[in-house]
Amino acid sequence: MEVEYKNIRHMLEERARLDGEKVYIAFYDRELTYEQFNEQVNRFANGLLSLGVKKGDIVYIHLTNCPEHLIASLGTIKIGAIAGPINTLLKAEEIKYELNDSKGKVLVTESLFLPIVEEMKPGLEHIQKIIELGDAVKEGNISFHELIEKNSPKLKKVKIGYDDLAFIFYTSGTTGKPKGALLNHGNVLNTMIGLRKALNPPGEEESEEQNCALIFLPLFHVNAMMSLISGIQRALKIVLLRRFSVREFGPAIEKHGCEFFSAVPKVYKILLEARDTVQQCDLSSLKFGVCGAAPMPVETIREFEKVYGVEMMEGYGLTEATVASTRPRRGGKKKIGSLGPALDGQEVKIMDPEGKLLPSGETGEIVIRGPSLMVGYYGLDEETKQTLRDGWLHTGDIGYMDEDGFFYIVDREKDMIIKGGENIYPKEIEDAISKHPAVYDAAVIGIPDKVSGEEVKAFVVPRIGKKVTPEEIIEFCQKELAEFKVPKEVDLVLGIPASAVGKSLKRKLREGEGIVRLSEESEIENPGMIFQIMPSQFKKEKAGNWSAIIQYELYGKNEGVWSLVIKEGNIELIEGKSPTPATAIVRMYNQAFRQLIERKIDGATAINSGQIQIEGSEADVAMFFEVMG
Repeated sequence: MEVEYKNIRHMLEERARLDGEKVYIAFYDRELTYEQFNEQVNRFANGLLSLGVKKGDIVYIHLTNCPEHLIASLGTIKIGAIAGPINTLLKAEEIKYELNDSKGKVLVTESLFLPIVEEMKPGLEHIQKIIELGDAVKEGNISFHELIEKNSPKLKKVKIGYDDLAFIFYTSGTTGKPKGALLNHGNVLNTMIGLRKALNPPGEEESEEQNCALIFLPLFHVNAMMSLISGIQRALKIVLLRRFSVREFGPAIEKHGCEFFSAVPKVYKILLEARDTVQQCDLSSLKFGVCGAAPMPVETIREFEKVYGVEMMEGYGLTEATVASTRPRRGGKKKIGSLGPALDGQEVKIMDPEGKLLPSGETGEIVIRGPSLMVGYYGLDEETKQTLRDGWLHTGDIGYMDEDGFFYIVDREKDMIIKGGENIYPKEIEDAISKHPAVYDAAVIGIPDKVSGEEVKAFVVPRIGKKVTPEEIIEFCQKELAEFKVPKEVDLVLGIPASAVGKSLKRKLREGEGIVRLSEESEIENPGMIFQIMPSQFKKEKAGNWSAIIQYELYGKNEGVWSLVIKEGNIELIEGKSPTPATAIVRMYNQAFRQLIERKIDGATAINSGQIQIEGSEADVAMFFEVMG
């Protein structure tokens, strides 16, 4: 597959030359054209050179969504160095591990994260310079803004080829400690071409009108970062938001005429619930939505396409293959529930454990081959060899391909349980357990067994307010599953450890990390006082005409119900249930409430893990979090 650019730097510079006056990034009231953006990138790149950064060095980018994130990333890449986006949801110890693991010299952060930086600073083994984005920069740190201001917009040439490294993305660590996946310029450029062909229907390539994309997924994730780089290749206008916001979604599309957006399944669910609010805006420019990171329920896809009148594009990919490997073609054949066929330039197949490629209809491991495959994991030769074998990327995902070349996922290979020679897929058991009316979520793993090799163990999050016992779960499974699949052990837990996009971290369950059993009691003094403070934190100007009733229910030693009534920009606290039914009920146990108060977990983590359970409109809960801060 022919690549039209020499490297990522060449792509940006060509875009600035050809379309310099066009807007590249619109970030609230701020806009940067391609020419302005390229100049800012050059200034930052020269700043890095003045600090001694060389080709091949790693520069970590620890910023929230903002233009500076991309300026720093592209500035790093332009001098042949490696950009390392850091997950802003991580704690100090987790970030320290990544920085020490890959030995980068420079950390770009912002004032908001200084407490985390100061906490991990004594343990950082290789960081020499800290660049800080903010108005009042800490003594000893380098001001991001001053670095831009005092350096030239002219950048000297650096020899960069397809094989030179561009990014290091740390994987979420669902099967072990996070690993740094290394992507080179060729990986990125080849993936851009495949995505462009999938997302542009025939004839649209010739259009001279500038298209627009809405991006709100975090830039530390390969999905959002590659979406922004794809924007450069396609001369798109990118409307960038700090995060997903029900309140900002519709107005952004109306103001800029956005053609598409990319999101995780939970966002689509929230948008469906918030349809009355979102559809008050003009969404006529919106043509399609891209979904990834986790499987989307078929019912959600059908309902979203019907309600919003847009095409849904669900695909499959992973960091190790530069974000995307399958995707249906816009305007082409599509099968709801499928992940689509392979992107142009990539081979996607199904393989058995002996390395034999399987025909359509047979289940095996999904494997990928092509120029989008990562170079390897930083400093992990054995893990790289295990993942990249005989030219194929072994994804660890179990699936099958139909007669039309469309792919479907069944489960994770590494999660598969082998009991007495029988292969057991945990997802089948999880789906069965989830049918129980008292179950909110479930995760199943294999545990060592002297007789069978492995046995089945289930971690079950009950619906808050419902009673269920391990024995009842086992009895329920006996009616739903073959006897050899029935869990031998069942643990009732407060929540299941999950990643930022809601994937269960079964590694932590196997290692016994992050498990809080329901039997572990916790007590909170005067929880009502916390709710009494909430109205004072309410941001009236953000609420506008939005109305909702959010009912909090606390369970455990300190039980209680509190309702927050929002109407026409005002808020009222009622102790107990509101006379008018709540639009959303937020339930949690004392243990979760205490962790939130002590800031040991944040709201998103609590929701993803099941420690906070929502009945009713998740959109109203998301909006409530926005107007409270």
